[in-house]
Amino acid sequence: MRPTNLLRALQPLRTSLIRSTPSTTTTPSLYHTVQRTLTTTTPRLNESQPQQPESTTTTPSPPTETPTDTPTAPTTVPPSLRSYPYKTKTGTVISVGRMDRTVRVSHRHTIWDKHIQKPYPKITTFLVSDPRNSLREGDVIEFSNGYPKTRNVHHVVERIIAPFGSAIEERPAVMSRAERDAERAVKRAAKWERREARRVEKGGLVGEGGREHVGRIRRLVGERMAATNGQVVV
Repeated sequence: MRPTNLLRALQPLRTSLIRSTPSTTTTPSLYHTVQRTLTTTTPRLNESQPQQPESTTTTPSPPTETPTDTPTAPTTVPPSLRSYPYKTKTGTVISVGRMDRTVRVSHRHTIWDKHIQKPYPKITTFLVSDPRNSLREGDVIEFSNGYPKTRNVHHVVERIIAPFGSAIEERPAVMSRAERDAERAVKRAAKWERREARRVEKGGLVGEGGREHVGRIRRLVGERMAATNGQVVV
């Protein structure tokens, strides 16, 4: 026989052998491995699920006692009172007495320069609110941002790290965050009452006709939340 005929006769045999061997050897092994992984993982998930409700049943007991202790806030607190996120920084007081209940603080930090590709130190000056005038020039303090007091003052003192000059005991105590929030709630409630009194004098109704001003975005969010809960907004 010619060599070409021998090659043609052997070609279908080679292709059949190549196609048959990997399909019979690889597919069952992969199929079995998938079955084993599924069978091993599912009972573990089922075993961990019944343990979760046992831990959750014990936790809700403490929150039931907290609402009984919280009604210490003022009687009428408007809904517009909210909390602000904040970050703490450290700095040195460089100017005191030029403004009432406000000091100037220098904060040292480092910034990254894209052109030089290197960090270098920088000093930034902040106007920090001091509600009780308890800071002195040279004090190292910790202050935070958040609720804006005025147009230019957006920081407030949190604590005195290292006093300079007189001792801390000889000065007025620095207000804590809880005390500041309580004072802000009282002031806001008093403003709310004065506004309602003015509306009553003009012939309006308290609660129904006289509502607090709500912004457009907040009003739209409230309407959508009420629609999802099945309520009707008037």
